[in-house]
Amino acid sequence: MHTSILRGVARGLTAALLLLPAPGQAQSAPAWAPVLDSVVNAALATSRAPGATVAVVHNGRLVYARGYGLANVETRQPMTADMLLRVGSVTKMFTGAMLASLAEQGQIDMGAPISRYVTSLAGKRVGTVSTHQLMTHSAGWIDNAVAYGRMGEGALGEVMREVGDTLFFTDAGRTFSYSNPSISMAGYVGELAGDKRFATLVAERVLRPVGMPLSTFKPLEALTWPTAMGHLAGANTPPTIVRPFTENTAQWAAGFLFSSAPELARFTMALMNDGELDGARVFPQGVIRRLTTGYVPHPGGSGLDSAMYAYGLVVGRTALFGRSERVWTHGGSINGYNADVYMLPERQTAVVTLVNGPGSGIAGIRLKALELALATTPQGRPATATRELTAAERAQLVGRYAMGSAVVEIKEAEGALVLVQNGVTVPLLRGGDNEIVGRAPATVRMHTRVENGKVAYLYSGSRALARQP
Repeated sequence: MHTSILRGVARGLTAALLLLPAPGQAQSAPAWAPVLDSVVNAALATSRAPGATVAVVHNGRLVYARGYGLANVETRQPMTADMLLRVGSVTKMFTGAMLASLAEQGQIDMGAPISRYVTSLAGKRVGTVSTHQLMTHSAGWIDNAVAYGRMGEGALGEVMREVGDTLFFTDAGRTFSYSNPSISMAGYVGELAGDKRFATLVAERVLRPVGMPLSTFKPLEALTWPTAMGHLAGANTPPTIVRPFTENTAQWAAGFLFSSAPELARFTMALMNDGELDGARVFPQGVIRRLTTGYVPHPGGSGLDSAMYAYGLVVGRTALFGRSERVWTHGGSINGYNADVYMLPERQTAVVTLVNGPGSGIAGIRLKALELALATTPQGRPATATRELTAAERAQLVGRYAMGSAVVEIKEAEGALVLVQNGVTVPLLRGGDNEIVGRAPATVRMHTRVENGKVAYLYSGSRALARQP
């Protein structure tokens, strides 16, 4: 769980290009491939991630899929394009697609209290939230991402049947705030409504129809296929394999899917083509509509304008290459792995980037891939001007804010405002609309929401902190 809002080696291996005859797969490398190859290798060298896989979809076709660097720093196994990696919270769009499928067939009411399905929660406040609120991170629940936990497919129900009202940090329906437990519970509600295990439902309703035969939640199944190991690395420490292998069956729905860049690319192709793939309908149009509709405002979400959260996707628009582009996206991170899926549905273009180490190079890879695929030149967004906060703005902000164990305090000191967390003090400035930033060299950037003359919520990344009495 991200409790702090204060944030302060791949070798030149020959890239392995995926060449598969299956429909929709890349058949040959595009002319721009060497340019992207150099960008990916440079990004890996800087981030110290051992390897990466990248897939590019353009005009609804997979035009590029390649592996770089190492899948395992100990065995020196090269990364190949079709290797499986854990994709972290990219998983959430698959949980959302499964639930949208059940809802479209009338097997679940996304607006009903979850106690209708999880009967052990009847009479508890925690049972009054809806599956829709869970999937849109608007249930008012805290976040905690637990990398290690119970194993066995019964663990999801064992944990979710016992949750209590301590999950709340604010009232349901008040605001967006990223919560892994809420998605895990949504997965369990789907399991009960669909009368099958969660992983089976996702496989039958999403993975297999799309043509993702290797993608799975089950480690003992994934490890029978070529799989890249997750690695941790620091600025001054070489990459090391994460041991033991991360596993917590109770949170599969929130972030534990294994997949490959080409298989994820097939999913993006189906979404962007309104549910059709390879000339066949794999999802009803209603499933795509439910999955990609923005329901809840997501302040600052993924750098998009007017960002909204859908079912496991952030949707909005961004200024890119001199025009406003519609975007569907989600990233993911889990011990030793980072992932990014970025779609421009109006262009039928997508980039999937998976790394088995630090993900700091992903944004640069994505931007260059889009630039090359669209044969255009990026135009940077103008920098946001900052200024001193006015007295009225300072009065709105002063207070204590919390979400679970994450607590920050904003104080006024000598006519200026400072943010204090864990003994660290950062002077604040006004940024863009509803935004505060740390005075350089601090990198704090938060959005705010004002209610009744006071800031009610601070947004740090995807998580909200609620004003305390």
